[in-house]
Amino acid sequence: MINLSKKKAGVILEDIRGQNVLVFGDLMLDEYLFGEVNRISPEAPVPIVRVTGERWVLGGAANVACNLKALGAEPLLVGTIGQDEAGGRIAGLLSELGLDSGGLAVDPSQPTIIKTRVIGQHQQMLRIDREEIGLPRTDAIGKLLDNIQKSLQKATAIIVSDYAKGTVGQQTIVAIRDGAAAKQIPWIVDPKPGHKELYFGASAMTPNTKELSELSKQPVGTDAEMLAASSRLVAELGLKGLLVTRSEKGMALVLPGEDAPSVWNIPTVAREVFDVSGAGDTVISTFAAALATNAEWRDAAILANAAGGVVVGKMGTATVAPAEILDRIF
Repeated sequence: MINLSKKKAGVILEDIRGQNVLVFGDLMLDEYLFGEVNRISPEAPVPIVRVTGERWVLGGAANVACNLKALGAEPLLVGTIGQDEAGGRIAGLLSELGLDSGGLAVDPSQPTIIKTRVIGQHQQMLRIDREEIGLPRTDAIGKLLDNIQKSLQKATAIIVSDYAKGTVGQQTIVAIRDGAAAKQIPWIVDPKPGHKELYFGASAMTPNTKELSELSKQPVGTDAEMLAASSRLVAELGLKGLLVTRSEKGMALVLPGEDAPSVWNIPTVAREVFDVSGAGDTVISTFAAALATNAEWRDAAILANAAGGVVVGKMGTATVAPAEILDRIF
């Protein structure tokens, strides 16, 4: 069990302001269709949703950038969009939020990823994914590499937001790994188990329990099993730490030690769980931004846990303000 005083938390959150954090990964457009449900379709046993409103927000790596901006940091977003209406909408949303879209590479060979969520009676009823998974074409990869190098000049931390849609690959990760080593800055990964081999040498990862089990190929049902799986993963990938999100159990920060890894359990501070969409983006954003200030890992983990506890109480993909985080620090 670890604690963080409200005063110290406030200092770290203030230090986050202005930190340049490189965010690299898969960009998405999240579309929300809101409606009323009053009857069942005569064509099939499914509810009929009468759409009353719609909203578009940034998703994937772009949502990570939004979360950083909400904290007062300066995200340096690098990723790809398609040459289509959805890609233009992402660029427009970034502009509206004061986020730079100069790090985006346009790839005409692939459509922009869209995730459509249908909301009826304040509940998510259906999600529709429009995507084509695959590596960007050669010229787009070249543009990504150029943008990574430009962003590294200012970055004080790096986030890899990997949804295994194609943006994160061998060439780009080598550039991230080498750049972080040259500047001696942390790089933190929100992982996908299928890309495990790419993450060697990362400073930290932020898997949930399911991802941890798949990455380590071990059970994680008990505290002992979670620690064993985490220890194995830390050793295999040469990590400096692992922040595991454990739903109602909160989080666990696992750090390597001389004799054995140490684990710090952080209980959840969520007052209600309304929607977990994008919660992982909020967690990694807060954790990485705190590490960018040279905060202690345990303090960064507590702030990330508090931020995650706030965002799950909000509808849809959302962000968290520093004052909201402080409200959850006791």
